[in-house]
Amino acid sequence: MKLFSLVTHIATFFFLLGSSSLVSGAGADELAPVNAPAIYASFADGPPDEPEGTPVRGYGWKIPPPKDPDWKGVGRDTAYFLTYQALVVGVLYLAPESVSRWDKEDKDELKWRENVSNPHRDEDDFYINYILHPYWGATYYIRGRERGLDRGQSFLFSAALSTLYEFGLEAFFEQPSYQDLWVTPVVGSLLGEFVFSPIRDRIRAKPGDLDWTDKTILFLTDPLGVVGAQTDRALGVQTTLRLQIFQPSLGARSSAPFGSTSYSLGHAAFRPTAPAWGVQLQVRW
Repeated sequence: MKLFSLVTHIATFFFLLGSSSLVSGAGADELAPVNAPAIYASFADGPPDEPEGTPVRGYGWKIPPPKDPDWKGVGRDTAYFLTYQALVVGVLYLAPESVSRWDKEDKDELKWRENVSNPHRDEDDFYINYILHPYWGATYYIRGRERGLDRGQSFLFSAALSTLYEFGLEAFFEQPSYQDLWVTPVVGSLLGEFVFSPIRDRIRAKPGDLDWTDKTILFLTDPLGVVGAQTDRALGVQTTLRLQIFQPSLGARSSAPFGSTSYSLGHAAFRPTAPAWGVQLQVRW
């Protein structure tokens, strides 16, 4: 079990790295609207000073964090974090022992209650406890800062995610670690505030478009944010719900009748003589 943390960290990183490039934008044909004001209800994370209902397509590479805390986004990030960890642990659970370092006895005897009741000082290698864990703590801290949290709130967010991991999924297979519980948020928050944040600020202050090295650095310092933005798109979080007056056109653009001409699914079928209120739902993923 000594290599559990190393295997999990590596697997999580490559899972996030692969997921960050899976989603691309796709549009949908719009209904023909009548010139009338629309009412928008957006489920997207919009850039500052843009009207509600304007979605952001993917990660805001050059968009600064909001001035006020985005608690809804914090909750969504936490849910995604737990989901990613469940997927990684599930993959490792199904992987051969040579990869996961979990033997059959470990898998058959999941001792979560016993493990969470007995935290211990682990014997993992130095680079696992004092390099990998602070790195992840720093990324948790940056995620909080990107959601508009202040230093103290971001530290607590980093501590919360670290605790959720230690006493959550990892505890099914090993006892929580005293070192991890304090090193991850404490050293990680210092690394995030005084190393990661200045680097990110300098990159975002560059004029013009960012190149691939800039985006790579931004990804490495906020992998949960980049993948979370793609997950938002995949799950329709960037969907815009628009209520407005329009003349709907139902069916395909074919002139072939179906039944009588009054119930045709042709291009001009089902168009009312007067505008009508309706709901248009646009989903992009």
